[in-house]
Amino acid sequence: MGLALAVWLAAVAVGGVPTPRPALTPDPPLVSPPKRGGIRGKLGPGSVVSRLYAVGRASGSIYSPAEFDARTGEFAFRDLPGDAAYDLGLVLKDGRVIEGIDLRFVDARLLRLAALRRRQLGLPPEREEDFVKEDARDLLAFVRDLKDFMEVRRVLFLRGHGKRATMLVELMRTREFYAAKGDMIWRVELWYFVNQFGGWERVPNQERVLRRERLKPDAWRTIDISYYPRLSVYVSPEGEADPVDFEIPNETDPSRGRPAGAKPELDTTPHLLGLDEPTSRPTADE
Repeated sequence: MGLALAVWLAAVAVGGVPTPRPALTPDPPLVSPPKRGGIRGKLGPGSVVSRLYAVGRASGSIYSPAEFDARTGEFAFRDLPGDAAYDLGLVLKDGRVIEGIDLRFVDARLLRLAALRRRQLGLPPEREEDFVKEDARDLLAFVRDLKDFMEVRRVLFLRGHGKRATMLVELMRTREFYAAKGDMIWRVELWYFVNQFGGWERVPNQERVLRRERLKPDAWRTIDISYYPRLSVYVSPEGEADPVDFEIPNETDPSRGRPAGAKPELDTTPHLLGLDEPTSRPTADE
């Protein structure tokens, strides 16, 4: 409650004759509403693509391209809401699926707005922290040692954001698969972590389920999907986005997803991104 309003209410309470009630005016918006924008790029070779789409993971909305030339591989999406990330998806004629993956932290937009507000109020910025190999080791151990319904857990990507981290993990329930009794469960999820007072904790109720399947083993063996962070495109509040230039691989990289016909347990090395020290998985290889 403002001081002027408090004085006015006090005058009313003691029976005095108050001055006219002060006008209440809302604070101006922190930022202007985002503009709509688009995504342009080129896929090579475009002739192997059966379908192209874009997914807004936060909203679940799926968008079709306004243009796609299979001969040149050039494409364009238009009229997309700004200040949002979109994961491009490719269904290939040989049955493979390739998707972008947004490895930003789940509250990336809110964190950006909070930082802007702190600057406007003259407050110091949030203290920055490094994300180092020991942090990655602890998070990978968390998944390895986890005891729950799922029997197979495999980290595909781990992206550090200082004291925050995003993980893309594959999960499977395989007991029925080996017993040949029925369905198996296969999931791909994004998990989010925060370092609280020197220890990593998973953010509760914030996982983002990308794939959730309950199916027969024979059907599960046909799944062929891989994920590439560079196919995730951010449309800025001004409606602008970096162009995409992506060369479609000839086969599925198991470290990025699941090739058709592969056994449930795959021994792959996670892609570690965002380290504040040298890594064998450079950002250029995203």
